[in-house]
Amino acid sequence: MLDFILLSSHIPSSNLPYLFAAFAVSWVVLFGYLFYVNRRQHEVRKEIARLQNLLDRSTEN
Repeated sequence: MLDFILLSSHIPSSNLPYLFAAFAVSWVVLFGYLFYVNRRQHEVRKEIARLQNLLDRSTEN
């Protein structure tokens, strides 16, 4: 019985749930980061457009 317990703890397939969990967490973190970067880029583009409009108005006067 002890041999079975020792052998089953060293079988690589017994670690598959942990591998899947790490893989899933990695993808969630990656997509979260991409979403954050995309949202931040959108905000920066809006700010640039706002500053460009402000600059255009100030040069007209």
